[in-house]
Amino acid sequence: MPIDAQQGPTLHFAIVGQPKSGTTALAHFLTQHPQIALSKPKESAFFATDFHRESDAFHGRQVYFSYRSVADFAGLFGHARPGQLLGEGSTSSLYSTEAARNLHAHNPALKCIMLFRDPVEMVQSLHQQYVNETVEDIETFGEAIAAEADRAAGRRIPVRVRTPAYVQYSKRARYTEQISRFEELFPADQILVLLADEFRDDNEGHYVRVLRFLGVDDSFRPEFSTIHGSQAPRSRALNRALNRPGMKRWLQSLLGPRRYTAVRDRFARMALKAQPRAAADAALVTALKGRYRPHVIEFGEHIGRDLVTQWGYLD
Repeated sequence: MPIDAQQGPTLHFAIVGQPKSGTTALAHFLTQHPQIALSKPKESAFFATDFHRESDAFHGRQVYFSYRSVADFAGLFGHARPGQLLGEGSTSSLYSTEAARNLHAHNPALKCIMLFRDPVEMVQSLHQQYVNETVEDIETFGEAIAAEADRAAGRRIPVRVRTPAYVQYSKRARYTEQISRFEELFPADQILVLLADEFRDDNEGHYVRVLRFLGVDDSFRPEFSTIHGSQAPRSRALNRALNRPGMKRWLQSLLGPRRYTAVRDRFARMALKAQPRAAADAALVTALKGRYRPHVIEFGEHIGRDLVTQWGYLD
């Protein structure tokens, strides 16, 4: 149990969806609502305590996952005003085996918002993000997928990886397993499932669904805009320097969560530029769709949607 609700702020909701699936866009839209305060930074990974331990064991000390104490957690909401709903948006929470239990212990009445994306698209996009952040040292997507067996055995793990589980990309495709951890603890009316492609095509309609789910004024409209399109480094050397773990830890301790988030985002704009994502090798996509198809079938049946057709996993 990482936090006592009596000693720190109590979350009202958590965005726990898959990475690269619209969680940042949704969080950005929600931050504009006057009745809502999102944590700064959006992703603290505070409740993913299994990843904290795994990361420390791999690196031999604490390098990542800076927010671990009650004081750390409280600092994420220093900007919140009285009466606002408090939310957090760590994509690690869905992948973690402990976050659902920790979130439930923190607040059994918590509302959980989950976004899911075609898993092949998601893992390809996630790999590129990790390359951009210099926490992945195999820059070719297909080679990173091929390295999963070695990495599961403790070999070829990037020295800057936050935690080794993060580069086990295919494990992210096990959506039913992940959502079930939450369904075992939270009642159905406290879980909202959204699909990333539908959210992308109708930001406003899904935003209204979220507001109604949270029980806030659903007449408010934010400025809808594209968040986090495909990017690539402007300069590999500059990007690697700006992503040094030591520099990030120093900035976090010096600036605190709010100012660190602003500086981090400014650095990202300096280091990265918009660039269309390179198409994955067609044979690799076909192979991955075959590998992930049983998971897509299972998950579609679980949530009552024909995802095989919608996401293109037909035989």
